[in-house]
Amino acid sequence: MKANLFAAVLLLSIAYLPAHAASEQLNKSPALSMQKSTAKIDLNKADLNTLVGAAKGIGQKRAEAIVKYRTEHGNFNSIEGLSKVPGLGNRFVKNHLKELEKVFMVN
Repeated sequence: MKANLFAAVLLLSIAYLPAHAASEQLNKSPALSMQKSTAKIDLNKADLNTLVGAAKGIGQKRAEAIVKYRTEHGNFNSIEGLSKVPGLGNRFVKNHLKELEKVFMVN
């Protein structure tokens, strides 16, 4: 009897888990995920952690260089101003300008 009860509980719990996981995915708000992907990062206010990984090619070292340059030279006037940052340069900014403009803004 105990074995049958245990088997029934086990079967129900196994059947419940995938259904629960699927309902969790459906409950996620598409508006929230859209909001995250469309919010731009202000280059003049973003901290190091915000910059790291924000755009393709912006890792730890380049993010540190952006923050250092901003601290030493003041705020950026445009996204293209990133080309003056040591470690980024004209070629990087030119090749990634469309993505950088989607991710960053200058305020």
